[in-house]
Amino acid sequence: MMLDKTSKKVLQYILNCPNCTFSVNKEFPDFLSRDAMLACIDYLEEKGYVTTRRVSGNILLSATLTHTGRHQKEFNSISIKRYLLDKWVDILALIISILAFLGAYRHEISAVLQLLTKALIK
Repeated sequence: MMLDKTSKKVLQYILNCPNCTFSVNKEFPDFLSRDAMLACIDYLEEKGYVTTRRVSGNILLSATLTHTGRHQKEFNSISIKRYLLDKWVDILALIISILAFLGAYRHEISAVLQLLTKALIK
């Protein structure tokens, strides 16, 4: 699953905290407001990247990275590979279509390239 820049920054920030745990009693990061940080932690919890400890009233105490949160880049890589494997027929069809297009219009493409070459040489 792909994450936005802010979520990646928050994951990296929590990864650098002791025991990969962010505590609200500690200082919040400079790059994000308190409300944005809490909203991002809620989002990351929803996606399975962090687990949280809360008190009554759903008030956040701390957020700890899960295995997925600690190894987000590896899981992202696996996700991309899985997507490409699922879509290999579509990718192959696209390549064949492009080759067929180039074959059908090779004379026109050659003429355009010659015109461009002449224009660039002048």
